[in-house]
Amino acid sequence: MARDLRNFLRAYMEFTADTEPSDAFHFWTAVTIIGAVTKKQVYLDMNYFHVYPNFYTFLVGPSGSRKSVATAIGVSIANQAEIRKSSNKMTAAALIKDLSDSVEKRIIGTEIEFVTPLLIYSSELGVLMGPDAYTSGLIADLTDLWDWPDKPWEKKTISRGTDTIMNPFVSFLGATTVKQLKTSIPEAAVGQGFTSRVIFVWSGGRRKRSPIPEWGSGHEMLERNLVKDLKKIGQLKGIFQFSKDGLSLYKSHYMERPEPEDEFEDDRLQGYSSRKDIHMLKIAMVLSLADKDELIITERDMAGAIDAIKWLDRGLPNILAEHGQTTAADSVNKVFKQIEAATRKVGYISDIELSSKSYHYALGQEYDMIIQTLSKIGAIEEVIGRDPRTGKIGKLYRSRDSEFMKKSVVRVTKKIEEE
Repeated sequence: MARDLRNFLRAYMEFTADTEPSDAFHFWTAVTIIGAVTKKQVYLDMNYFHVYPNFYTFLVGPSGSRKSVATAIGVSIANQAEIRKSSNKMTAAALIKDLSDSVEKRIIGTEIEFVTPLLIYSSELGVLMGPDAYTSGLIADLTDLWDWPDKPWEKKTISRGTDTIMNPFVSFLGATTVKQLKTSIPEAAVGQGFTSRVIFVWSGGRRKRSPIPEWGSGHEMLERNLVKDLKKIGQLKGIFQFSKDGLSLYKSHYMERPEPEDEFEDDRLQGYSSRKDIHMLKIAMVLSLADKDELIITERDMAGAIDAIKWLDRGLPNILAEHGQTTAADSVNKVFKQIEAATRKVGYISDIELSSKSYHYALGQEYDMIIQTLSKIGAIEEVIGRDPRTGKIGKLYRSRDSEFMKKSVVRVTKKIEEE
């Protein structure tokens, strides 16, 4: 079928170009809604199992990084394309109800089949998934549903007996800060089944300041075409195939990549590492869907997917920084942030000023040990000199390693821009 746009992702990035959220947030929002609109009608046959292009995507960044702006734009497009969306408050019972209300009937030739597509959406993940999400069974259910095969899903409850959901297909788009994420996902659960299925997208801030983003007839036309093409993508049906070069690249990458237990120093990422190939195949399918109706994963699609995974890996240390972190490590980060902020503002911070700002979480020997640690690892520079503002001689600190807290905004890599 003829499309109105040459490439959905490229057009989406153009549509959002004058908004403040990072390229990363916009790109992964678009990837998620493309996957959600397919409604389990396209897949990759891996002989013993099928891979579907649904995603659990969490946009993670500090307050003010415009996460909810990015998701709201994508969800608006999804709503216009009639993608079924969940309620605002998610519990295990609410999930069952939302799924029960989302069943669709399809007639294929002389056969009738049912599918249950649902996009779970939250601009504030901490509101949607409270601290009891794990104990209530909600996370266990979402873990099951991420890669549920072509068959009914049954959920046994004490009050209602057994609820049966026909052929579920669940996608998830959420936004959160690192602190909110720590509340929603207990430390003991990091690296376990659910989190290994999530695409965590980090961005450290806005890509630009845009007091009033541009909007005109060109934007209106682009929005209409995005909606129309998303609907057309949702009409595609069938099994993905690899091109010869696409298959060759996938196999060589699969065989050459590190074993999950060897890839990351943080052993909590072993589960994620073991599923990276599945994530990569899902991304390759979406890159193909964004570009053409033919269900073919080309070498270009595969290369873009590989690059996208590498891009995600760069942000993981920022996202996991506070999970499993000791109180002492948390204090080190807080002191460094004070030094870094002062360095950006006036070029330094005095020991007197820093200790007065840090006394409520670091006192005496603990404070001294934090300064010693930051100096030893090269994160800060310590000198004896005169404070230009007070005239007093004493210790002055400057930030040296801007990557210590990895605050830079994640940008789209070249291969993804080309896709």
